[in-house]
Amino acid sequence: MRILMVLDEEFPPDLRVEREALSLIHSGHHVDLLCYTRTNKKTTEQYKGISIYRVPISRLKYKFKALSLSFPLYFNFWKKKLEKQVRKEKYDVIHFHDLPLAKPCIEIAKKYSIPVIGDYHENRPEIMKMYHHVTTFPGKLLISTSKWEYFQKEYSPKLDQLILVTREAKDYYHSNFNILNDKINVVANYPVLSDILESKIDGGIIQRYQKKFMILYFGDTGTRRGTLTLIEAAFQLRNEHEYHFVLIGTSREQKQLTKKVKELGLSNIELLGYVPFQKAVSYIAASKAGVCPFLRNIHHDTTYANKLFQYMALGKPPIVSDCPSQVNVIKESHAGLIFKAGNVNELVDRISALKKDKKLYDSLSDNARTSVREKYHYKTAERNLLEAYKKIENEN
Repeated sequence: MRILMVLDEEFPPDLRVEREALSLIHSGHHVDLLCYTRTNKKTTEQYKGISIYRVPISRLKYKFKALSLSFPLYFNFWKKKLEKQVRKEKYDVIHFHDLPLAKPCIEIAKKYSIPVIGDYHENRPEIMKMYHHVTTFPGKLLISTSKWEYFQKEYSPKLDQLILVTREAKDYYHSNFNILNDKINVVANYPVLSDILESKIDGGIIQRYQKKFMILYFGDTGTRRGTLTLIEAAFQLRNEHEYHFVLIGTSREQKQLTKKVKELGLSNIELLGYVPFQKAVSYIAASKAGVCPFLRNIHHDTTYANKLFQYMALGKPPIVSDCPSQVNVIKESHAGLIFKAGNVNELVDRISALKKDKKLYDSLSDNARTSVREKYHYKTAERNLLEAYKKIENEN
């Protein structure tokens, strides 16, 4: 099949999009990727077998994305670019990534009688409720998350196939949007094992934390991810010198976290900011456990970070908050511990339990490694992606 993937971001990098495109190519399909560029990248390029077509987008049009339901400048931009691409090449499927592209892609697909697949990396209306530009002036007045919720409910059932990231998300969309289960496919963000297991480990990083019980957080450091809970846990454990916390990543709220650490006078926590993935693997290897402390909301309840499985791949027991999607992974794999989101005392208790109970730690570590090798790796997710395309082929 000849597939047109559409992404309203720069590419590369987008690991999920790249993995899916390469899986389809390796299965005999042809993949063109239409995306925008804000950085004057080449308008056409071959990348690992993916044919990339980039369309320059102005700052004004880009800024209108969140306002599309009131001012359709962004929708119209994509509809025009899509139609031009579809007229130039014949496609068997349009596969778009994330909700803002639903309207233009569905309309063009319908006009040219092309099946359309929607691939939602997140529950966009729910996560928008936590975006700084949506919750502050003037976005608070101009951007309506309730309109985006209605938009999602209106357009999602029009898809030929829908791809989501967790079983919990599948249950949510089936229950709330009356989408048939057969039209929903779960393609989880499981890791490619070789990306982790074949990474070169920095001995200096391993040595630096050799005498510490280091707890690692890796990802977006926004406070909605529970990063303040981690800082508060570090404060409670400040006098027990073997415990050490490392946070890798950045966000708009990074300065707030830095200020909090300084105010509390903590020396047992490091905010490292951005670290390239290959180097971050060395920090995972040096850690004793990885933590996913996300606060509860619909988005976090129906997704999980791929870092969860990266921790597990290297035998690091995850300590996760009680968001159902990640809780279900821990219960199935018996690979980690669970605490109530935002509850610092419970988080400290779980960290202490891992350190003090070697038998518990070793059991969870072994289960973590085994479950990733047997189940939570990308090859299992890939099967569901290819199954979605088989459904499209059978229906057409």
